Amino acid sequence: MARPIVYGAAMSPYVWSARLALAEKGVAHELVDVGISEFRSEAHLARHPFGRIPAFEHDGFMLYEAQAIMRYVDEAFAATPLQPIELHPFARMNQIMGIVDSYLTPSLLAGVLFPRFIAPRLGLPTDEAKVAEALPRVRHCIGEIARLAGAQPFLAGDALSLADLMVIPQIYSFKRLPEGAAQLAELPALAAWAQRMEERQSVQVTRPPGF
Repeated sequence: MARPIVYGAAMSPYVWSARLALAEKGVAHELVDVGISEFRSEAHLARHPFGRIPAFEHDGFMLYEAQAIMRYVDEAFAATPLQPIELHPFARMNQIMGIVDSYLTPSLLAGVLFPRFIAPRLGLPTDEAKVAEALPRVRHCIGEIARLAGAQPFLAGDALSLADLMVIPQIYSFKRLPEGAAQLAELPALAAWAQRMEERQSVQVTRPPGF
């Protein structure tokens, strides 16, 4: 059986989440770098018709969208399940993953992380006005995730789930900014969760270079 392939940039939170799922399942994989300039290339559009990342391949089966990839990985490979069996934790996991896609990513990834981390690497100026506009929405999203998680060891309950693997890449980056560090200091349970996540082997072995 061939190794799964993840197509995308290592520093993308969604690519990182897909790789975290594979690492948690103990599955060796290949990362094929796809930079921003290649998103609209013919080769990448054949993998992801919407020109986004990640895309995924396993034994000739092609898939895109991070949530779909992560759920596939959990179902396709043995080892500890990454989706709760109990109804309430399962629903909470899905809810938090939905918050990431619908609210956290548009505000944090697009509004803060891209201007602060990615734009300078592309030789573009940092748009601080855009960052200032996005930060209240970011704080609201993170505050709500913290509220839903409460004092549980993991975001959806007592065991690691896909929700943790979707949230940690963005929190990992945000807490390295002054604004993120300040908010995490006000949310001690979430800060403790982030620290535990950072210490996991899966995070250590998939962490993007320079992070």
